[in-house]
Formats: sequence, C-alpha cells, structure tokens
Amino acid sequence: MAGEELVVLAAGLAVAIPGILAAHGVGMAGISAAAVSAEDPKKFSKLFVLQVMPGTQGIYGFVAAFLIMFVAFPKIINPPAGVTPVAGILVLFAAIPAILQGITSHMQGKVAVAGISAVAKRPEVFGHSMMYIVTVELYAILGLLATILFMTSIGAL
Repeated sequence: MAGEELVVLAAGLAVAIPGILAAHGVGMAGISAAAVSAEDPKKFSKLFVLQVMPGTQGIYGFVAAFLIMFVAFPKIINPPAGVTPVAGILVLFAAIPAILQGITSHMQGKVAVAGISAVAKRPEVFGHSMMYIVTVELYAILGLLATILFMTSIGAL
C-alpha cells in the first residue's frame, strides 16, 4: 500500500469510527431525553445538553482527520516521490488514539442516559450528571491530544 493511501486511511478512520460511535451515544441519550421531554417539556434544555455530550468524540475525530489531511499530508508529501510507505504507516499509527477515542462515546452515552433519568426525577442533580459525563469526556480529549503529540513527534505537524 502506498504512503498516500495509508494517510487517507488514517484520516478516514479518524472520522468514521468516532463519528459512528458518537451517533450511537447521542442516539441512546436522545431516546431517553425524548421520553423525559414528553413527560416534562420544561426539562428540554438540560436534557439536550446531556444528550449532545456523547457527540463530541465525532468532532474530535473530524479535527484529527482535518489535521492529517490538511496539515500533515501537505507537510510530509515529497512531490516527486509522494508519501513514503514508512511515513504513511507512521501517520496511521499516530492516528490510532484519535480513532479509538470514539469508543468512549458508547460509555458516555450510557452515563448520559443515567444522568437524564436522574434529572427526570430530580432536576437539581443536573450539575452532578454533567460532571459524570465530563469525566468520560476527558479520555476522548486525551486520545485526540495523543494523536496530536504523536503527529508532532514524527514531524507531520
């Protein structure tokens, strides 16, 4: 496989895997939020915040793909020879944390569902529920930051 293909694969996976899993997490939370909103529409704004949190991993994957395609790719390309297979492999390996951070969307969706259920019963626990969701978010952020660090260390950023 040529280096260019590996770089495009890295970017594609960085967008696709977190995007799919973010949609799953947001979907789980959305189902729960819709049920609670049907009972008490005044809780919509709090529920919406809880529901969208699992979607941020898709954004992080998009950021990683953007960095790979529009920052790293032009920087590592050598016009006569293209991207070497070794450079392509390095970029693909550097993208792994950004790709895998999307897995946290599933767990964050579960935490959001629990938070939505808690807010349905006691709206004053909204802040507590956000803290639980943000705790999971930290690991997604670390995945993106690790990819940025690895891309920088291989000279792609």
